[in-house]
Amino acid sequence: MAPEINLLPHIERPSRGRRSLTIVLGIAFLLLVIYLSFQYISLNKTIQSLQTEEQQLQAEKAELEESIIVLDTPVKIDLATSVEFVESVSYAVSPLLVEVNKYVNENTYLRNYIFSESTIKFAVDFETLAEVVAYVGDLSSSPYFQDVKVEQIYTFDPASSTDEPGEETKSFEKVERFANELTVEIDPYYIRTGGVAE
Repeated sequence: MAPEINLLPHIERPSRGRRSLTIVLGIAFLLLVIYLSFQYISLNKTIQSLQTEEQQLQAEKAELEESIIVLDTPVKIDLATSVEFVESVSYAVSPLLVEVNKYVNENTYLRNYIFSESTIKFAVDFETLAEVVAYVGDLSSSPYFQDVKVEQIYTFDPASSTDEPGEETKSFEKVERFANELTVEIDPYYIRTGGVAE
């Protein structure tokens, strides 16, 4: 009898568990490759958008640096320009003082003038409230002023230096006076044209 000789290599069939494990690992590897590919693509898009934004910011930075250089360069102003500017924003004060004093009577006392670019604040003392009303009406009708505001009115006794403004008088023998704080708004066009209405 002839011996049975098999020269082919013996191949063991893999078990079902091993085959399923290989399939699961292959699927996991494939999913990992797909996930990494998507991440790579999205990161590339993000990098490109950031590079575009960086270029825009660099351009804005260059523009701002140029504007800073322009702002830092000293502006040369000659004497004529300075005089022209001062004349355009200044006005004569004397006509305003004359106008404020024009409507007061002999028993009225003006004090504490404070001038600003567009207003005059001052304090004035009157004997009666009727004088206050008449004075405010006269100032309101003046072409030099656009508006007259009575900021505060309080009474005081001129004979007593111990009375504080606003303190009530307890004796009927005392004659109170009315201290007023007024603010008048200057008409800039009227004063700059030398008292000529436009």
